[in-house]
Amino acid sequence: MLLGQSPEILTARRIIREAGKSDVNVLIIGEVGTGRKHTALEIRHRSTRVRKPFVVLNCPAVGDTITDDEIFGKRVEGPKGFERKLGIIEKANRGILFLENVEDLDPEYQKRFFNIFKEGKFKRPSEDEYVKIDIRLIASATDEKKLKKETFRQDFLALLSQLKIYLPPLRNRRQDIPILFNHFMNEHFKDSQEEMPAVPTLLFESIMEYEWPGNVTELKNAIENLILLSPEDKLSIEYLPFEVRRHPFEFLDGMDLPSSVGEVEKYMIRKSLRRYAGNQTKSARALKISEAALRYKMKKYGFSKKEF
Repeated sequence: MLLGQSPEILTARRIIREAGKSDVNVLIIGEVGTGRKHTALEIRHRSTRVRKPFVVLNCPAVGDTITDDEIFGKRVEGPKGFERKLGIIEKANRGILFLENVEDLDPEYQKRFFNIFKEGKFKRPSEDEYVKIDIRLIASATDEKKLKKETFRQDFLALLSQLKIYLPPLRNRRQDIPILFNHFMNEHFKDSQEEMPAVPTLLFESIMEYEWPGNVTELKNAIENLILLSPEDKLSIEYLPFEVRRHPFEFLDGMDLPSSVGEVEKYMIRKSLRRYAGNQTKSARALKISEAALRYKMKKYGFSKKEF
């Protein structure tokens, strides 16, 4: 299950539940590390195809390292004469084919796949008769803009995206970071005799403020590294996978006092809003100012709610 309580994750979970009840094709859009394959497996787990094949096809490699023989099958000579070696399509029959990074699928294969999956049949190599197939498609993409370019067939896109799921980047749902942090910590120590180490305040604040370009996967790996490399009794900030600014006001050197005050205000407001995932009530309370004053300063300094 996708972890978190942000509105975006709650919406994604609701759509996953609906996708599990039907047999429509699904397009999952999200950055690397947001859990696209995990989401596809969750849909499968909730569907009537849960005990059927789940086959992954890495679309950027199709036509390059993944050949036609691997996709469509081929005839091979065996001890009893020629035999058929199943390709990816037939291996996925009656189950789910997960088209990973479908935005990078070669246009020629877009055409071939569209015809195959629209008609529900294809010809094996060196055979004249069509073979019927029953495959549910789940596709993933990191860049929706690529799907709307002329190089991507829009009829194929329509076939793939009967239902869409958007997975938000971690930087846009910071309120979920503590939930994920606790989950990964508990996962590591649930079967261990070791005690869970202390988490320094600066370390946790740094985790909350970091942009996490690798999203949930990067966060999980960072926590594993912290646990493995830190002393047993306390997580050490030096093992974070990014540089922590320990002296945030060094850039004020040479500024006049009014300008410095403004920069400090911006820093404190941004830090508080990020810490509370954009919650203005909690941020204002922490800063010991009114919500009206906080909103005024946000407008004054050009802050957008989307930043947090």
